[in-house]
Amino acid sequence: MQHDPAQEARFRDIFRAAHAYHAECAADEWLAAPCRETDGHEAARPIVWSRRNGPWRRVPVLWVGAAPGNAGGLGTGTLGAHGTRIPFGGDIAGGNLDVLLSSIGMDRNGTFLVAAYNQLPERGGGEPTTRELAAPVGRYPDSGTLLRDTVIATAPDLIVALGNVALRALIAALTRPCSAAPGDPPAAVPPLRLPGIARVSAAGLVRGSPAAWPDAFPLDPGFASAWHHAWSSEPDFSVLPLLHPSAQNMSPFAGATTLFHTRMVDTRTALMDAVRIVLRREPPDPRPHFPDTGIYALPEWRGRVAERHARYDQLWRTRGI
Repeated sequence: MQHDPAQEARFRDIFRAAHAYHAECAADEWLAAPCRETDGHEAARPIVWSRRNGPWRRVPVLWVGAAPGNAGGLGTGTLGAHGTRIPFGGDIAGGNLDVLLSSIGMDRNGTFLVAAYNQLPERGGGEPTTRELAAPVGRYPDSGTLLRDTVIATAPDLIVALGNVALRALIAALTRPCSAAPGDPPAAVPPLRLPGIARVSAAGLVRGSPAAWPDAFPLDPGFASAWHHAWSSEPDFSVLPLLHPSAQNMSPFAGATTLFHTRMVDTRTALMDAVRIVLRREPPDPRPHFPDTGIYALPEWRGRVAERHARYDQLWRTRGI
């Protein structure tokens, strides 16, 4: 795809705003080294938002997770997004996500992965708290404004929300009043308030079914204006809520008669159907193997992630996925 400096500049503004208080990150857009605070010390919980999340250009699909993990390391391990600075990088959730990506003929070099909260939660993993989502991120007043700007920069046709936290945070980010351009922190925004899951379901956003943005959650005019300024069009995308692909929900080690297997089958089927409906693409059969360029060529991928994800991938293939 042809390089577009204007699109890349939009991502760069977001990156620099998010990493504003990490002294060396401005010159390290690939996060080759962990984030460092202004005093030079390595950040205890780096911000997982960089070129490792995906290409800095418009993409057909944006994936929104809950928060980076650490594959059980609770902040001390070398795996998961916390350890590799690669979203979904090195744990079973990441391996499952790569299988889902390849099932629709995509890979990390052509899509973008972000989280509702782009740091390891303070308790060392799991879902972020409302307090964490409301905390500042660099020059951003909270994670909601960072997510909002990511949606504008990627301008996807399909947003895949992985889990309820991701879906609720997405709704909050796109409906809350905010008039700032991507990368420019607003002077003030209302508190980030996540809608209840019952209200989300009543609006027609249900797991496994792609849907246009519901009228029950009107997009903020400031968001629509920023999108129009960036793309000379009105926001037009669908949302697909899916089960988060964590080991607690689906596992390549489980037998074909277990819920851990059938959840993966159901999730993959829903994703493939959404791609047919929204993107009007036919998923490949058989699904391709992972490439070895771009994000897949990073040292952390080759040294920590590749072997694990290849193992998970092969396990799923032997089970017909």
